Amino acid sequence: MDYLKKVFNWMVVIGLVLLLGRVITAVFFFLDIPFTTFFRDYNVISFIILIIGVIGQQMMKGDKK
Repeated sequence: MDYLKKVFNWMVVIGLVLLLGRVITAVFFFLDIPFTTFFRDYNVISFIILIIGVIGQQMMKGDKK
């Protein structure tokens, strides 16, 4: 169970990093500054990673009680 907790924590961290990348990409897009399209191309995947990580963390917290 400790392994799953670590996996879910890392999924949240990765999801948040990708979310931050999407925000930075959007800011550069609106300012007409060329920037990588990596974060726009993997938009749905990063949301899925973040949602699974958050749900997994909540399930692990509920498991302790």
